[in-house]
Amino acid sequence: MRIPWAASTLILVLAGGVVGGCDAIVPPAQSPTNSAPTAASDAPTTPPPGAASPDATATDGTPTTEPTTAPTPEPLVLGGTWVKPKAGGRLTSYTTTLSARPTATGDGVTTFTEIVFSATWAGAAKKTACKATEPGKNGEWSCKANLLALGVPPGKVTFSFDVSGVGVPVARSPDGARRIIYAVPPPRPANSRLQQLEQPDFESGDNSAILHRVQWSAPAGYADEFLVYETFECPRPSTRENSGKPCFVAGTPVDVSKLELRAKAAGDAASVKIRLTEYECGPAHGSILLRARNAYGKSVFEIVEAAPIDWVPPGDMIC
Repeated sequence: MRIPWAASTLILVLAGGVVGGCDAIVPPAQSPTNSAPTAASDAPTTPPPGAASPDATATDGTPTTEPTTAPTPEPLVLGGTWVKPKAGGRLTSYTTTLSARPTATGDGVTTFTEIVFSATWAGAAKKTACKATEPGKNGEWSCKANLLALGVPPGKVTFSFDVSGVGVPVARSPDGARRIIYAVPPPRPANSRLQQLEQPDFESGDNSAILHRVQWSAPAGYADEFLVYETFECPRPSTRENSGKPCFVAGTPVDVSKLELRAKAAGDAASVKIRLTEYECGPAHGSILLRARNAYGKSVFEIVEAAPIDWVPPGDMIC
C-alpha cells in the first residue's frame, strides 16, 4: 500500500529526524544534561581529624594508633660546692670554719641530712674534721674544726666534704679538695715542772751549780725545738702585800732582754736537764720559763717555776 507523502513526513518527524531531502535524515541536537554526582565522587579523600589513617590498620582491618615512648627519668644525684676555706689560703689559728652548699640534680626530691668535712695531711689517713647537720640562714652548711685537737701539725692540710641525703647515694667529694697552709706557732707547753736531781754543796763556796730536770707535755708535730730560760727579773711590785707571791703569773709581761738561755731540746722531747746556780745567801735560783718554737713563730711562755717576790722591811738584811 502506498503511504501518502504527508503521512511519511509525519513518521520521520516522530522518529526524531528532519527531512533533508528524500533520503537525508539529520539527527536532532542533544541538549546538555546536569546529572547529579555519584556518592563515590562526593566521598572525601582525607580522613577527618582523629580518624585512623588508611594505612594504620590491623590485619583484621581495625584502625590502630601509633604508640608513644615515655622519657626515661634521670636518677637523682647529690652534689655541692665549696664556700670555705679558700683554696691556697693561710690559716693562722687552731680552729677554722668549714662550709659548703649542697645541691641535687635529676628527677625526684630528697632532704639533705648532713655534710661531713674531712682533713688529711702528710703521712696521715683522712680524718673527720667536723659535721654540719643543718643549714644556716644563708643556705650554707657550716661547722667549726679544731685542728689542734685533731692532731693536725702545721704545714699543708687538705680538706674535702661528702654530702648525704634521704634515699640517695652519698656524694663523695663532689667539689674536689681544698688545700691550705696551716701556719700556726706551737701552743704553749703544759704540765711543766722542775725536778732537782742533786743536792747543793756550799763547802767549796757560797754557790753551787745544781742539776735539775725540766719536764713538760706538748702536742706532737708542732714544735721544732723547746727553749728553757732563767730570769732574775721580778716584774710584779715588791711590796709588803706581794711578799712571797710569785714574780710571774699568767699574763705577766716578760722582758726577753732579761732572759738567760739555759737549755734547748728537740721538738719531740718532753724533758731536758739544766744546771741552776743556788746561793747560800739569797734566792735558790731565778724564775724558770719555757717556750716552743717552729718555722711559724714561738709559743707564749710557760711558767715552770716562778721565784717568790722578795720584800725586805726597811733596815732589815737578807743575810
